[in-house]
Amino acid sequence: MAKKTTGQTASYIPFGKVNNLLNKLSSFKNFRSSKKFYLVILIIGILLLAIYKKAWFIAAMVNGSPITNIELQMKLNEQFRTQILNQLTNEKIILDEARKNNALATDEEITKKIQEIETSVGGAKAMDEILSSQGQDRISIKNQIRLQLSIEKLYSNEATVSALEVDKFLEINRDQLRATDSAQQVKEAEDLLKQQKLSQIFNEKFQILRQNAKIIIF
Repeated sequence: MAKKTTGQTASYIPFGKVNNLLNKLSSFKNFRSSKKFYLVILIIGILLLAIYKKAWFIAAMVNGSPITNIELQMKLNEQFRTQILNQLTNEKIILDEARKNNALATDEEITKKIQEIETSVGGAKAMDEILSSQGQDRISIKNQIRLQLSIEKLYSNEATVSALEVDKFLEINRDQLRATDSAQQVKEAEDLLKQQKLSQIFNEKFQILRQNAKIIIF
């Protein structure tokens, strides 16, 4: 008699189960290509962010009740939007006028002014501490200096001060000046008078610039 050959029986999946498996794979493939799949992924992503990046969504908790960042931003927008928008608009009008007249403050001029301020307050570290106490930083002070220097370059030639004006100012305000030396008092008086005139000229000029500017508020 011929011997039966022995060996491992090949494993197989019944035909019905194969169909079920293929159907499931096909369904999953269709699901992955559907909008629902991406919606689920998006929801999971948002939930993970809400868990691990809570500060992105919640600004504070009060007695277990959240104050969301959306609420905070809406309130800030409601209270300060007009004020801040006006400020930014005014700054852009001034800088555009300075740029048009080749009077925009340069980086070198701004750096020089910052160095002067640092010297007057006791160094860079002291200046940083002062800025921090006022809720400002180097970027904000640079923007302010750029604006101020640009205004000075635009209108300083019109803010002239006569010797007679200086003499009259000293007669009334000499005791209020910081300088004690006579020559320094004259210089301080000239600077103060020039700043007053510059401020007055700028206010008059800016009103015209603002009226002529094309401003669209959304």
